[in-house]
Amino acid sequence: MTIGATLATAAAFYPGKPAFVMEDRSITYAEADAASNQFANALLSMGATPGDNIAVIGHNCIEYAIAYFGISRAGCTSLHMSPRMTSKELDYCINGGAVSVGVCGPDIPAIDLDVRISLKTEQFDEFSKGCSIVDPGHERPIDQPSSATYTGGTTGFPKGGMHTARSRLTWATIAQEFFNLTPQEVMANAAPLGHAAGGFIWFQPGVCAGATQVILRHWSTKDFTQMVEQNAVTSTFLVPTQIQMLLNSEDFDVHRLQSIKKIIYGGAPAPDGLIERAGDALTHCEFIQNYGMTEIGPLVTLYERDRKIFPEAIGRPTRHTECAIFTPSAQKTTVGDVGELCFRGPTLMTGYVGDPKQTDEFFRHGDGWGWTGDLAVINKEGVITLVGRSKDVIISGGLNIYPAEIERVFNELTVVKECAVFGIPDVKFGELPAIAVVARDKITPDEILYLCEGKLARYKRPRRIEFVNELPKSPAGKVLRTVLREHFN
Repeated sequence: MTIGATLATAAAFYPGKPAFVMEDRSITYAEADAASNQFANALLSMGATPGDNIAVIGHNCIEYAIAYFGISRAGCTSLHMSPRMTSKELDYCINGGAVSVGVCGPDIPAIDLDVRISLKTEQFDEFSKGCSIVDPGHERPIDQPSSATYTGGTTGFPKGGMHTARSRLTWATIAQEFFNLTPQEVMANAAPLGHAAGGFIWFQPGVCAGATQVILRHWSTKDFTQMVEQNAVTSTFLVPTQIQMLLNSEDFDVHRLQSIKKIIYGGAPAPDGLIERAGDALTHCEFIQNYGMTEIGPLVTLYERDRKIFPEAIGRPTRHTECAIFTPSAQKTTVGDVGELCFRGPTLMTGYVGDPKQTDEFFRHGDGWGWTGDLAVINKEGVITLVGRSKDVIISGGLNIYPAEIERVFNELTVVKECAVFGIPDVKFGELPAIAVVARDKITPDEILYLCEGKLARYKRPRRIEFVNELPKSPAGKVLRTVLREHFN
C-alpha cells in the first residue's frame, strides 16, 4: 500500500461517494482519484522529477487534498508549511528542504520559489488541464521519504519532521483503531491540513476509512456549527482552544451539534475542567484525547473510562510502537518516577528536513528511541501522565520545579482564565518561577497568591506574576514559553 493507493482503494470501493466537501462544492472519490492523477501528470510534464521536494502552503481546501495525493503519485515528497509562517520562516524551510516548486494559497507572500502553483480553484484546474487522468506510476517505495510537517516554531525556526509512507500509513492504522473510524463517518476537518494532527492523524486516516470529509477553510465557531448542521457531521478533531472557543461562543447551540458523536482532541494540553465542561454541554458526544507529535505520530490515547479515574493523564500507548520513560542517562525509570517520554517504532520520523544536528539530538543515543522532550510518569496500570517539558523545567536552588504543577493550582482558581509558568534568572537560586495570568476579573498579585496559600510548596510559589490579555501561542495552540521568558526577562 502507498499513499496514492489509499485514495485509489477508496475510489474503487466507493466511487460515487462524496470524498471531500467544502461549502457548496463536493467531489466524489472517483473524481478525487482522477484529479490527483491529473495533477501528478501535470507536475511531471512541468519538469518535476521523482524524489523532488514540493512545498504545500495554504489554508484548507479541496485543492490541498488533491495536491497532496498528486505529489505522492508523481513520486515527489510534500513539505507541508503553515500559511501563518512569516516570509523569513518560509524561506528558511524552503531553502532547508531544497524546494523549488510550491503549491500555494493566494494569500501566501512572495517567497523563494522557482515555480508557484496556485491553490485557487480556477488556476489550480488550469495547471492540470489536458493532462492524463491515469496514474503515472511513479510513486516511490513506502520506506522512502513521503511527507513532512513542520513544528509550530516553539524554539527558533520551524523544524520539519520527515516521514516515510510506511510511517504515515501506520499513523492512519492507529488513528482508525483509536477513533473507530468507519466508512459511515462524516468527518469535519477543522484543524489545518498542513498540521501533523489535521493532515495525518485525521485527514489521511479518513481517506483510508473511506469516510466523507467536510473541509473548513478557516476556523470560526459560526462556520463550524453551520458545517456540522448542514452536513450531519459525526466526528471531528479539535485542539482544546477550539473546544473552549466553541463553548464560549454566542453561536453555541447544542441542538445544532446533535449529529456529532465523538470529538478527538489534542495538539496541546486541555485546561483543567474544559473536557468535563464540554462533556456536560454535549452529553451525546464522546471525547477522546490523543497525544502525539510531529515527530512520532498519534501514540497515546485517553478514553472517558480512564479519564474519570486519571483526569490528568494522557492515556495508554498504542501497541504499534515501543514506549518507555528514561532518565537523562538512558536508564528506564521505575513506576511513578519522572523521566523523559520516549518511543521507538515504525511511526517515528526519519529526521528533521535539512537539520542533521537536531535529528541527532532527537535520536540522541543512536538506538532508534526518539526523545520527545516531554517529562512523564507511568503508573502500575500503564497510564501515562505528563508533568512538563524537559526544556521548561525550572531548576531553582538545585530543585526541579515543573510548570504544570503550578499551573494546575492556578487553573483551579475561578479568577484565572488561563496561565503559563516560565523561569526567570536569579543570582542566588539560578532560576525562579514566574507566571503569566489571563484573569477573568481584576485581582492583584498578592490577592492571587493568597488564594494559593497552602496549595504550593514555598519554593514553587511564583516570585513574579504578570497579568496579560492573552498568552502567546503557536499556530497549533501551544503556549510559547520562550516568548514569555524573552519578554519578561
